[in-house]
Amino acid sequence: MLGAALRSTVLLACMTAWLMGQTGVASLSTSSSVSSLAGSTNANNSFSSTCRKLPQDGDWPSAQDWARLNQTVGGRLIATVPVAHVCHDPTYNATACAWFKDNWLTVEAHVYYPAEILDPYFQGQYCEPFTPESKPCTLGNYAVYSINVTGVSDIQAGLAFATQHDVRLTIKNTGHDLLGKSTGRGALSLWTHNLKDMDFIDAYVGDVPYTGSAVRIGAGIMFNDILPVAAAQGKRVVSGTCGTVGAAGGYTAGGGHGSLTSLYGMAADSVLEWEIVTASGVHLTVTPNQHADLYWALSGGGAGTFAVVVSMTTRTYDDGPMQGAGFTVSNSNTTAFWNTVDLFHSSLAPVVDTGVTFTYFIIGTELIVFAAVIPGSEPALVTSTLAPIVNSLAQAGVAVNITSSSFSSYYALYESYFVPTEESTAVGQITGGRIIPRELLSPDSPSLSEISAALEVFINAGFYVACAALNANSSRQAPFTSNAVFPVWRSALLTCIMVQTWDYSIPWDENLERQANLTNIYMPQLEAVTPGGGAYLNEANFQEPNWQEVFYGDNYPRLREVKQKYDPNELFYARTAVGSEEWKENGEGRLCPV
Repeated sequence: MLGAALRSTVLLACMTAWLMGQTGVASLSTSSSVSSLAGSTNANNSFSSTCRKLPQDGDWPSAQDWARLNQTVGGRLIATVPVAHVCHDPTYNATACAWFKDNWLTVEAHVYYPAEILDPYFQGQYCEPFTPESKPCTLGNYAVYSINVTGVSDIQAGLAFATQHDVRLTIKNTGHDLLGKSTGRGALSLWTHNLKDMDFIDAYVGDVPYTGSAVRIGAGIMFNDILPVAAAQGKRVVSGTCGTVGAAGGYTAGGGHGSLTSLYGMAADSVLEWEIVTASGVHLTVTPNQHADLYWALSGGGAGTFAVVVSMTTRTYDDGPMQGAGFTVSNSNTTAFWNTVDLFHSSLAPVVDTGVTFTYFIIGTELIVFAAVIPGSEPALVTSTLAPIVNSLAQAGVAVNITSSSFSSYYALYESYFVPTEESTAVGQITGGRIIPRELLSPDSPSLSEISAALEVFINAGFYVACAALNANSSRQAPFTSNAVFPVWRSALLTCIMVQTWDYSIPWDENLERQANLTNIYMPQLEAVTPGGGAYLNEANFQEPNWQEVFYGDNYPRLREVKQKYDPNELFYARTAVGSEEWKENGEGRLCPV
């Protein structure tokens, strides 16, 4: 309850700061319409050839300019006040600061606020709870203003303003963002978190050969919002395993894997329509047949680069009973333990091909199968489905003690397995990711032991490994509509992230050194032994030097063409997003063309 109360207090402080900032500004006419603002989108044809403005610039938008924008969007322009200002003079509040210190590594401290993000690297030390009270609280990499988007006209006004004034633009829903895409120094942010419409459709009618059930959701809908409502209607949707992730945002735009992937494919495979606003302010509905190139790019090609998503229509699936299972194997003998990991990996393929998706962790010398998600009503399915793994390990003398539970619905399983884990997982992370092709993990593959050796490097450096085992290319799944899902997913068996929690008890530079070691030492070793692999663009190292190939592969040239067609002036920029190589942040954080 304290967290909810603090959210209200901090949001009120943000709005108060905005109002105070307008004190003394002459009243402005409200006759400036959204359409007139949108009409100025292409007024500056040299937009993409100039650096974005910062507040210290003489031609930064004036207070009157911001006030006019605020009037245009109905008073929903929010000046950023970082939540951790309560830990710094002159607004220090001991009780509030103590709460943020205790909860800084949880989603509760960040995802419900307009400009906050989860990643410590991009938070910087500009305004966080662990620096001295006397240290000034500054914006740093945070957006300067956010528009609390409630509809298309708010988006159009924001796009027009950013274009007219050469202001950096960012898009944010929850800020679940490991790569710093949803924030930027000097930015105007489109905060889509409150686009919460949800409309279930019994029989979809559109321009694709699909007439089953569907749901249209606003860009602000999180999995915590949609999953229980879908379950109440006897339906399920392809989802991630973290409830505060937005369903229609970066998750699906990046492809979207989860515990139903082996049943239904990637989240992007189920998308029927995208409702979007282009960089020039045009409001469109795109489908596999209408603006097909943009539909293709939005469905797996990454968020924050082609258009602003207003809503998404996606297929739903009939719900039903599920079985959940887990087990742990460990061995203090590291050689024996990693041999066990090899056996486990080599026995996964036939299991995921039955529709099962695994989530598991390697922590020290423990392999923890946290959730084997098994479709079906019979508890006996657990034993029969997991038999290839159990038998393989038994031949090596490794006994497996499986615990399992039956659930009436997917959401009941999700609520039991994944919700408690999200609540206990630290969100401030140093993270690398790798998608590993199944051919490298076959029983006779020499790569098995090489992959384990590369993962052991991470374990010895203080990381833990979290993997999902899945099949995103099963003949059991509905035929794919052509989309920009990274092709490596179709031949993948594993997607793994290597995670180390950001440590606020040590000097900042030591965390930066850990990040550098991830980039320069550890990730190259794993990449070297996983040829043909790549990385999930939502769960990866933001410093990946070859990100075009590692995140997008053969799709990149076509994605670049779509980007150029729909955003020729390059209004949309996000780190490691398509086309971002044309831009670079200089020493003061200013975004400039290369």
